[in-house]
Amino acid sequence: MSSTFKAFGLRRDVQRPLDEAGYDTPTPIQALSIPILLSGRDLIGVAQTGTGKTLAYLLPIFERLRPGGDDPQAVVICPTRELALQVAGEVERFGRDLGVRTVVAYGGTSSGDQKQGFLRGCDLVVATPGRLLDFVTSAWLSLRKVRFLVLDEADRMLDMGFINDVDAILRKVPMSRQTMLFSATFAPEIRGLADRYLLDPETVRIDIGTRVKDTVEHALYPVPAGRKVDLLLAIMEREKPAKTLVFTATREGTSDLARQLRRGRHEVVSLSSLLSQANRERALSAFRRGEFDVLVATDVAARGLDITDIDLVVNFDVPMHAEDYVHRIGRTGRAERAGKAVTLVTGADGRRVSAIEHLLKEPVPRVHIEGFAYGPEAASPRDHRHRAGGVRGDADADAGETGQPGAPARGAGLKRRRARSRPRGRREAAAATGARDGNAPHRRR
Repeated sequence: MSSTFKAFGLRRDVQRPLDEAGYDTPTPIQALSIPILLSGRDLIGVAQTGTGKTLAYLLPIFERLRPGGDDPQAVVICPTRELALQVAGEVERFGRDLGVRTVVAYGGTSSGDQKQGFLRGCDLVVATPGRLLDFVTSAWLSLRKVRFLVLDEADRMLDMGFINDVDAILRKVPMSRQTMLFSATFAPEIRGLADRYLLDPETVRIDIGTRVKDTVEHALYPVPAGRKVDLLLAIMEREKPAKTLVFTATREGTSDLARQLRRGRHEVVSLSSLLSQANRERALSAFRRGEFDVLVATDVAARGLDITDIDLVVNFDVPMHAEDYVHRIGRTGRAERAGKAVTLVTGADGRRVSAIEHLLKEPVPRVHIEGFAYGPEAASPRDHRHRAGGVRGDADADAGETGQPGAPARGAGLKRRRARSRPRGRREAAAATGARDGNAPHRRR
């Protein structure tokens, strides 16, 4: 594993911005991914936000990209406008000396400037799936010369229901491309994506999510399910945080909790995947300015947020995946600031709490607030771990994106239908089509 960026042997014009920025040592995801990508292999990168994954794929693209021509050679697909703009900022910062012409394409705004960028010619496109597909299907953009394709935060694209758009886009991209898939988790759905889109990929996994930052004080707060809102209000009254981020399991739960917290005289804004891009940006800007003291969001809606001064993170609902626990509470305690994270747990949450503690390899402290009227005894979730019927099933506990007990998670029906008639992946298409049309898979091994 390379200990310095210079050890990668990058071109001088690619190395120079790194030197000027004072970047000498690559992060683990960069150190492991860059040599693989420079060799031309497909890659699965499993790493959380904030690990340096953007440069892990941009630097190899910069090294091998040859600017010029009308059609893009590289495409980065991002689930949200925020992430697309962040990636474009890194392209501008570290690719400024390369003459790389970049267009950022996303919905929720006029497409005029984006179309003008395509007319002038571009080398790299950073885009959200829906807007990119619109441009491709309306013939504003051709992907026939794409050599490098990145799926950034692929797990979130699945969560947000973009998989059909991604399928349609990839049918327009040559199979000889190099494909890079980055995800915060390596769930079975991500493995399925990799099987369809990548050819003999290398896998790099950075398990930084097994440790809580030293700047974060975190604990579990056992509580009867019917007293969760009251306990949350009591915690906020005691801690008096300037900015609080609260995670819920469903978008309906987000809206309901926001209403209840407003009754508790808090200034609350909520985010869900239903919110328009313009309203999302207005809400985040107001929260950053301090006009609201509480932001309530689902994991999907909160992915990609860049807010460094959050004082308190609250897991109103215990996360489904243990890795998400560390990712959520990592939103506080940033920039050397101390932060607190609390998780409200009921007797039904025992299995998920056990998974979190297994991941962390240590127990999480339990806290009871003296003087709070808990009502029926708030038993520790450990006491219910093996009780028959004591753990909510996923359909009841999480209710997918519908919020209805017993309802399938959002996209579950789509998954069943796709299992019967899904588009052919690269391997299947290669076997069916051979080498016609210049789009045969290019085996580099």
